[in-house]
Amino acid sequence: MQIQAKLYGAERNIFVGHAKELELLRQHAVGHSDCQWLHIYGQSGIGKSTLLHQFMAELEVGEAYFLDGSKTIRAKEDVLIQLATQLKSAGEWDLKELGQEEIVNRMIRRSAQKGGHIVLLLDTFENWHSVEDWLPQWLGQMEETVRIITAGRHPLSGGWLRSGWASFINTLPLSSLTPTDVDLYARKRGLASNETKLQLFQLSRGIPLAMTLVAEMMLKGNQYKPLARVEQNQLISVLMEELFEGLEAPIRRLLEAASVFWRFNEERLSSLLDEEIDYEAFRKLIKMPFIILKEDGWMLHDAVRSWALEDMMLRKPQTYEQMRINALKQIRLEEKSNPLLRQKLHLDKMSLHENPLVRNICFTGHLDNVEVRGCREIDLPIIESLYLRYHHFVLPEASEDFLMVPLIRPIWEVDPSSFITIWQENKLVAFFGKIPLHAEMLNVLETAPVLQPFLNGWKPVPNSYLVCFVGLEPELAAKTQTYIINTLINHFALSEWLLDFTCLKEWFPVLELCGFEPASWSNGLTKFGTEFRGFILDLTQEDYLSKLDRLLSSNSSGKTLTEPKTTYDGNDLKNLMKEYAKFPVNPELSDKYVQMFPQRIKLDFTNGNIGKFIQEDIVDVVNSLIDGEDSDTILGKLLNYVFIQGIRPHELVAKRTNLSLSTYYRYLNKAIERLYQVLAQK
Repeated sequence: MQIQAKLYGAERNIFVGHAKELELLRQHAVGHSDCQWLHIYGQSGIGKSTLLHQFMAELEVGEAYFLDGSKTIRAKEDVLIQLATQLKSAGEWDLKELGQEEIVNRMIRRSAQKGGHIVLLLDTFENWHSVEDWLPQWLGQMEETVRIITAGRHPLSGGWLRSGWASFINTLPLSSLTPTDVDLYARKRGLASNETKLQLFQLSRGIPLAMTLVAEMMLKGNQYKPLARVEQNQLISVLMEELFEGLEAPIRRLLEAASVFWRFNEERLSSLLDEEIDYEAFRKLIKMPFIILKEDGWMLHDAVRSWALEDMMLRKPQTYEQMRINALKQIRLEEKSNPLLRQKLHLDKMSLHENPLVRNICFTGHLDNVEVRGCREIDLPIIESLYLRYHHFVLPEASEDFLMVPLIRPIWEVDPSSFITIWQENKLVAFFGKIPLHAEMLNVLETAPVLQPFLNGWKPVPNSYLVCFVGLEPELAAKTQTYIINTLINHFALSEWLLDFTCLKEWFPVLELCGFEPASWSNGLTKFGTEFRGFILDLTQEDYLSKLDRLLSSNSSGKTLTEPKTTYDGNDLKNLMKEYAKFPVNPELSDKYVQMFPQRIKLDFTNGNIGKFIQEDIVDVVNSLIDGEDSDTILGKLLNYVFIQGIRPHELVAKRTNLSLSTYYRYLNKAIERLYQVLAQK
């Protein structure tokens, strides 16, 4: 509970997000709701206690009494003591030894005096089971003007609902914070750089408890730099300890297995655990607040899935790799037994890709109540705004660039079907363009200088398309991305040839890993200097789903996590290290590093500089060599002097390390080999 106390204590001064939920609490408190009781629920660390304390801090009219379930509650007296103490502080005396009838009377009287503005707050409601029989009856003695708010990890069930209160209770699930909320929080905490703000969201996924811990770890170090890998590992361990608190061992095992799948059910978990499912444990698992019921199964909340996977890969890498391979076999068995599921299961298979970049970028978030529509003329200003806001959110360095916005309306006028819009609750939240490359459209595209290299070098192919427009509501980007990818893949099936033309750098390596081929001849620059790269998807010989499945098959042939990539060696790493200083500004270097050591890139870099992360990763390993065995110390120092600090000439480094020049070069080669060996480990 020290973590929770830190969350809702220090965080009240820098509260962000949950504005709608806070307003619902205010409306409930003043009686503008049809039920006397409001129950808030959500997973551990989602911000329930912070929300209650923020509500109390902002309460302008009336009184609020806070009953803390994190303190021991074994009998009704434990509840009455907490309330009586607060009533005495409010001026009430002579409570006749905490008699419950007298306390109720005093609450009713104070409610009348305050015009009905009395709120009773019961926190950590999962700890109130010992008084489950007494509490509903006691609360029932209160006048309706005494408003009740409870907060816990789970929806109300069992005795609470059987008590007759069901029709008098409203429920409010608490969701995670948006990227915009997290960005605001980062600025309030003084986290200045884009890289740290990005990592704050990536590690926390908008879970306030995780966000607080990540921020505090950053502030203890250099708030201009992302957390080093060792700090990330420590953080994951703390978050998983908090998540696993109170969970029985069978539930923990099921949670680990569930984290491997994008969607899970009993059959899928059985295929990984190689044992009969403990159905009582399974029922408890799917009642957890971080489990989302979906069609044909369940999903873990993004943050929980990310933490659980990271934790398992840290502690049991071989177990994780075997689970991943077995999960892919299970998905293929389902597809084989019902070929009609092929289209539906492609995302389930892609989520089991061996490369973490594909897993993390392609499979974050879920979007409900969405509808795909064509694009009307009235929608054009909205999609132009979405396109710019999303790209400026992802690429803040291009915030002055209009990119290819001037093409949107002319393209639509030639062929309105070029744009697909995605709506949620009648609001346009995302769109993408799939532009047919016929003669009339080429005349429009020729007006864009950035496309000239492509148009000059392209040889026309039947049924070909250009994919160069995508826009997402930045606040919903993390949840919308998977849906966009799914919709795009479904549209790929109707094509024979595509060029994906994008300036979103984090997608450069992902597209290659998903079957696209780089087309450097098509790359272009805007007049503001924003780089666009082209990637070709040739479907003339096989459809995209077959291509994806072939890629997955070649990447999942039973290799274990400790096997290095046989296509690379120390010489490749040496060539990369010579360009160490250029990683942040040369995406090709980052692409090469990701291909050589994909297991080391465990976070998505949706709008960050992966090159800086790679530099941090290398520095961490080099420092571990310097601080490690004596035989590694000299090797680590050479790597530090020659590549990280860039000291030249070599004779100066040899002199500094007290080595002859011939011995120096021999040790430098050994240092590269040792660095490659460590980086290749999982």
